[in-house]
Parts: sequence; structure tokens; C-alpha cells
Amino acid sequence: MLLLALGCAGDEVDPFAGPVPSQCPSTPMERSLVVTRMRFVKATMPGVVDGFDLDGRVSRNDDAASCRRVDFTSPDGTAGVDNQLSLLVPVLETQTAGALDEAVQAAINSGQLLLSMSIEGLDDRRDDPCVQLVFRQLRGMPFVGSDQRLDPGQTFETARDQPVSRVTGRMRNGVIEAGPFPLALPVAVLDARFVLNLHNARIRLRWRPDDTFDGMVGGGIPADELIATVQTLGIPQELRSLVARLVNGITDLDPDADGNCRRFSSALSFEGRGAFVNP
Repeated sequence: MLLLALGCAGDEVDPFAGPVPSQCPSTPMERSLVVTRMRFVKATMPGVVDGFDLDGRVSRNDDAASCRRVDFTSPDGTAGVDNQLSLLVPVLETQTAGALDEAVQAAINSGQLLLSMSIEGLDDRRDDPCVQLVFRQLRGMPFVGSDQRLDPGQTFETARDQPVSRVTGRMRNGVIEAGPFPLALPVAVLDARFVLNLHNARIRLRWRPDDTFDGMVGGGIPADELIATVQTLGIPQELRSLVARLVNGITDLDPDADGNCRRFSSALSFEGRGAFVNP
């Protein structure tokens, strides 16, 4: 009987083993959040910035596969971080008189930039081997609290004319990690409204016990797409030309047959609070 019991114990399957399923079993439990804060990730010191290792390499200035763009190190010492967008942040801040984060926050609080993430297929809110994240752009006029953040528990409508992105992942100790997947990420800064199409995106999302959220999302942005978007903005031609040169100077992903990289790496951090979303 003892041997039989040991044999049965050895046959138990680790639910976290193997690849993440493409779909999770449907469950009645789910949770949605609305993004209450979003920031472009900045370098904390030269060569040190948070983000993701998007290409599985630690690239140096002699690495042709990343077009000789040097990778960063994260604040916790992890090497191989791909986040070339952080090099553009100082230029963006110049155009908002150093108030880039405040400009994005104003767009969120006014309802011009509303993004939700729904966690579906939940079996447990701390450890779950398969959950699905659904990203939706929202419509509505939000209520803002005294802390200048969107109040929790509000109800929003899905912007049905905007793309919806989905990805399955795993949650360990309240932290969901997922990717790679394609993500259409809306951005609003001052009068500029556009979508960043992140390729091979990755996300890390922490669900705190007080029902607040924080995390980071990153991926590769096509340089040609962003340059074309910048040309439509109401900014001086000199600045549009400068941005085009800078973007072409930071491409580090997706090399073509001639070895020219067509995308640049990026990362944005976010915070969120519980909300109700009508799909």
C-alpha cells in the first residue's frame, strides 16, 4: 500500500510544467482593471533601465544581430534588457517642457486615454497555471479622486472600433507574466493620439492584495510606423526630421536580409485599479 501511495504521488502532474496553453478553461471568476497611470520607462543612470530581454541575447556594440545596439542592465542587475525607447524619452520630455508624465496623466484623467486589462479564466487569485489577459480601449468620462488618480470600481464601455489584444500567461504569487504576443497600445500625449503596435510584446502584472495593480509592458515598435505617425503630428518639421533620425538610430530588433533592424525595443510601466468593463 505504501509503494502504491508513493507511486500515485509520483504521477501527479505539475500544472506549471510545460508551455502555457493557447487557451485557458473558462471559469466564472474574472477581474478587470483600468490603467490609472502610465509612464515611459526612464534610465535610472547611464546604461541602467528597466524592461525585458526581448531577443534572448546580451548584446554588445559588436553584435550584428541587434545592429550593434548595446543592451541595458536592469536596476536589479539583470543583463540583456532591451529598451531603446528610453533613449528617446529625454527628447519627448523636451517637447513637453519636462512634463511628459503629467501630460500622459492628464490624458488618462480626462478620459482621452483609457485602457483596461481583464484577467479571465481565473481559478485562484494568487497562483494559477493559466490565465488570459484581454486588453481593451475604453470610452467614458472617469471620476478622479483627490489623489489625482481614477477612482476604483467605475464602469466603462469598450471602444468597439478599437483593436482587442489577448494573451495567455501564468500567475505565481499574484504576479502574471505573459508573452510574446502582438499588442496595440494606445498613447495620448497633449494633442497627439496614436497607437503603438508592439510586436513580440511581454507583460509583467502584479495584483496586490488591496486590489490595485502595477506592472510593465514592452515590445518591438516598427520604426517606419512611428516615423510615419510623427509626420502627421502638429509639430515643427525640424522636430519631425529629428525624431526620424533618432528612431532610425536606435533600431535593435528584427533585422532584415541586409542586417538592418526594422524595430526598436520599448518598455512602459503602468498602475491600475479594479473596474467593471462592458465588453
